[in-house]
Amino acid sequence: MVAVLGACRGSQAVGPAGQATRTVDPGRVDPAFQGEWDAVQAAHEKDPSGPAVVEAADRLLARDPPLNLRLAAHQLKANANLERGDYAAALASARAGLDEAAKVRAQGTDLAPPERELAEDLGRTRALAEAEVGDPQAALQAIAAATRGDRGSDLLAATARARERLGDRAGAALAYAQWREVVPDGSAPAALAEARMREQWRGLDATALEDAARKAAGTAAAQCLLVRAGRSAPAGAPAWVSGCQLASTGGPPRIGLLLPRSGKFAGLADVQLAAATAAVRVLAGPAGSSLQVAWQDAGSSPAEAKQAAAALLASGASVLVGPVGPGNVEAAAEVAAASGGRARLVVPGEGAGQVVGVAPTLEARAAALAQAVGRANRTTAVILAPDNAYGKRAVAAFEKSLPKMGVKSLKSIYYPPNTTSFSKVLDPVRSSLKSAAVLIPDQLGRVELVVRQMVRDGVVIDRPKQPGVPVLSTAEGCSPEAIGAGHEVLEGVLVAPVGWETPEAAGFTEAYTAMEGSGPPDQAWLVYRAVAQAWAGAEAAPPPAAAVLRVESGRFVATESAVSLTPAERPQGR
Repeated sequence: MVAVLGACRGSQAVGPAGQATRTVDPGRVDPAFQGEWDAVQAAHEKDPSGPAVVEAADRLLARDPPLNLRLAAHQLKANANLERGDYAAALASARAGLDEAAKVRAQGTDLAPPERELAEDLGRTRALAEAEVGDPQAALQAIAAATRGDRGSDLLAATARARERLGDRAGAALAYAQWREVVPDGSAPAALAEARMREQWRGLDATALEDAARKAAGTAAAQCLLVRAGRSAPAGAPAWVSGCQLASTGGPPRIGLLLPRSGKFAGLADVQLAAATAAVRVLAGPAGSSLQVAWQDAGSSPAEAKQAAAALLASGASVLVGPVGPGNVEAAAEVAAASGGRARLVVPGEGAGQVVGVAPTLEARAAALAQAVGRANRTTAVILAPDNAYGKRAVAAFEKSLPKMGVKSLKSIYYPPNTTSFSKVLDPVRSSLKSAAVLIPDQLGRVELVVRQMVRDGVVIDRPKQPGVPVLSTAEGCSPEAIGAGHEVLEGVLVAPVGWETPEAAGFTEAYTAMEGSGPPDQAWLVYRAVAQAWAGAEAAPPPAAAVLRVESGRFVATESAVSLTPAERPQGR
C-alpha cells in the first residue's frame, strides 16, 4: 500500500504518491543560476523525496530564476512531497507551478517545449495530490487532462481514490480493479487494490456491478466485477479474477489491518501494507496464500478509526493490527473490547492501557541513548528537537535520564518541525559542540541535515577509529536506504530506533525485500512484530528492550553484546 503514501521510490511506489521518479528537464539553464540548479539536482539524485530537495528548490526560487527553472523547481518540490505522502504540500507546489505557466499563457506567450513538458508534469502531479486531499471532482478532471493515451498505475489509483471519496462505489470498485490489472501479482499494490475493491463493492447488487463493468468491457477489471456479480470467470482469465467471487465462510484466520490511508499518518500506509503482506507469507508458510488480509482506512480521527475497526469485524476479522496514533488506538480498542473477546487488537507501536504494543517507549529509547552518553564520558549535552509534542516528550525524557549518567551541563534547543536549514539553529551552541554529546530526537532525514551542518562547521563525528563528537538520535523513519549510499555523513551516529532487524526474522527481511526491492524500514518491523504477536495469540507481552545501534558502512551494527543483529538459522522448509 504505498506511499499511497510516501517514502516509496522507483519500483516500490505503487499508489498516487508512488509514481516512479520522473526526470525533470528544464532545457537550457541560465549560467547565473547553474549553481542553484546543480544543488537541486544533487539533492534529488540523492533522495527524490528528501527535505533537502525542497530546501534546494526554495533557494533557487528565492532568486527569481527564469520560467523554465521556476517550473522545474515547483515540480521537484511537488514530487518530493508527493512521495512522502504530504499531499497538501504537493498540491500547493503543483498549483504554484501551474499558476506560473498560466500567467505566461494569459499574456499570449507560448511556452517553450521544455516548459510545456514541465507544465504537463505539474498537471499530472496536481491530479495525483488532488485525488487525496483536494476536491475529488476536480481531481477526476485533472486526471482526465493529465492522461495522454496511457493511464499509468498512479493515475488509475488516483482515479479510484477520487471516486471513493465521491461516494461512487461502483466506479471506485472498477478503478481499483483496473489498478489491480496493471500491477504485479503478489505485490503490495496488488494486495491493496484487491482489499479496496472488495470494500467498495460491499452491498452492491449485480446490476450495479454489471453497469460498471460495461465501462471497461473486455478487460480483466471488467471480468472481475462480472465474476463478483455471479458470472463464471472466462477461460484464460488471470488467477486474481477468479478470486473476485463471493468468499466462502470459515477457513484460515482473517487479519484486519487498520492502516492510515488518509490524514497525517497516511505516509506510513505503503510500508505497513507491504510489511503485513510479507509477514503473513512468512508466518503462515505455504498456507499463507489462502489467508485473507482485509484492509480499512483508519483515517485521521478516532471516529474514523472506530468505524473502520467495526467494518473489519463485520467482515469476519478476528485479529486487528493497527491503527497509529493514541486517539485512534483508543477508538479501535473500544471496538475490539465490545466484541466480547472475539477480536484481538495489537498496535504497531507503543502499547496503551490494555492494548498490546510491540515498540519500546520513547522514554526507554531516550534512557538507552543517555546510557550511551554516559559510556562516552560526556558531562555536557546539547539536545536539538522539533518544537512539537514528540520533541517535547523526547526532551523531557532526556532531561530526566541524562543527569543520572553524569551529564552536568544540559541545553535544549527547539526548532520548527519543518526546518531544513540548521545553521541558525546551531548558532547558540556552536562554540560548545566539540566538547558535548549532541542528541537529536527526530526523523532520520532531518537528523542528517543537522549532521551535515555540523560537518560544514568543522565538527568531527565520533566513530570507532575517529574520536569526535558523539551524535545520538531516536532516528524515526530509519531504513537500509536512509543509511546507505549517499548518506555517508551519518557514519558513526548512534541510534535507538523504534524498530530494527532481529535475528529470528531473517525470513521477513527476505520476503519484504523481494516484494519492495529494499530492506524493511522501522515501521515495517513494527507491523511484522504486531502481526507475529497477533498470529501467536499470546497474552500481552512487554515490548522489546530499547537497543542502541551504530551506523557503520551503510548498515546498523550492535553496540552492546546483549544485542544481536546476526540472522538466526531458519527452520527447515521455511
